[in-house]
Amino acid sequence: MNIHEYQAKELLAKFGVPVPAGFSAMTVDEAVEASSKLPGPLYVVKAQIHAGGRGKGKFKELGPDAKGGVRLAKTADEVRAHATDMLGNTLVTIQTGEAGKQVNRLYVTDGVDIAKEFYLALLVNRATGRVSMVASTEGGMDIETVAHDTPERIHSIDIDTATGFMPHHGRAVAAALELTGDLAKQAASVASKLYDAFLGTDAEQIEINPLAVTDDGKLVVLDAKVGFDGNAMFRHKDLMDLRDTTEEDTMELEASKYDLAYIKLDGDIGCMVNGAGLAMATMDIIKLNGMFPAN
Repeated sequence: MNIHEYQAKELLAKFGVPVPAGFSAMTVDEAVEASSKLPGPLYVVKAQIHAGGRGKGKFKELGPDAKGGVRLAKTADEVRAHATDMLGNTLVTIQTGEAGKQVNRLYVTDGVDIAKEFYLALLVNRATGRVSMVASTEGGMDIETVAHDTPERIHSIDIDTATGFMPHHGRAVAAALELTGDLAKQAASVASKLYDAFLGTDAEQIEINPLAVTDDGKLVVLDAKVGFDGNAMFRHKDLMDLRDTTEEDTMELEASKYDLAYIKLDGDIGCMVNGAGLAMATMDIIKLNGMFPAN
């Protein structure tokens, strides 16, 4: 189960993770009101969809020259203009496919002066049975390019859940991000709190991109993507309330009501199987014969 950025930040803040102030908005007027609650003078208006690449995305209805789904504003009028552009329109990113996703809500946050951007993520390393922290000095919108072209800039640190997060893990994260002094201490603290959040919510993934150093030497989470293990949600009734079914495929949503694992694909041959391994083998056979599985 995935949640929106604003929900992820509110959740991480409960674990002590530093995030800028921000408010969600469902209407243009709510977006303007949200900006009035922030100190300014810089605001960030963000489209809230379950997909990455929003900053480089394009709105179908606004033409190729329009700005993407993450915009800066210096006045309430600019916030209003950005909100008007985004709400109700379809944002197409590298992760949505050509169909895109309709923007039904926004997140208006306090802007910060960024000195440096980093990447930090937590996920389950199924090969080792441990939690992996993935860190890189090359945070920002081009992290996929970094992973493809210069994988040596991405570092992975495994944490044994039997012992938990230890001081040497914090030092390893700081070293991977090439931080020293007080910033190294901040990095270790943020990593420790993210680990607590990961275990405490039965998360499958917590992705921070970017984790930024501000001009005044503070480390803050500027964007967060969080997904949970659906099999553990019976332990987290409060997290289930964060589910936005409008972001889910209607067929997958219907299947989930009957506890069926259904994943929609773009092919033309339907598959009904009784195991993940058999499902993969069936799809391989279909592809081997020149066709494409539909699910």
